Amino acid sequence: MNTTITDTLEKLQAQGLETLKQAQAAQIAAVNSVRDLVNNATSKIPASASLGNIPTVVTQINELNSAYAVKLIEQQNEYVNHLVSLFKSVALKPEAPAETKTEA
Repeated sequence: MNTTITDTLEKLQAQGLETLKQAQAAQIAAVNSVRDLVNNATSKIPASASLGNIPTVVTQINELNSAYAVKLIEQQNEYVNHLVSLFKSVALKPEAPAETKTEA
């Protein structure tokens, strides 16, 4: 039974990652189109040089998000490991002897 649950969960996770990948590809294509439009529209405007900071900001945000994701996964792993140890401790406790009734 555990194998079926883990197999199903693994398939759902793979599908979720693929869906996310497809959405990200669509967003990249859209941003690329916008970038081309902005680049063409602003190429003759002197103040457009400040747009060059956008990649730096995006990179910084990406680094922050990556660090957050790592911390989130580490915290989640600690939480699950703690739960597992609690369940193991319950499973390892010996059962109390059954009471026997004596008839009078």
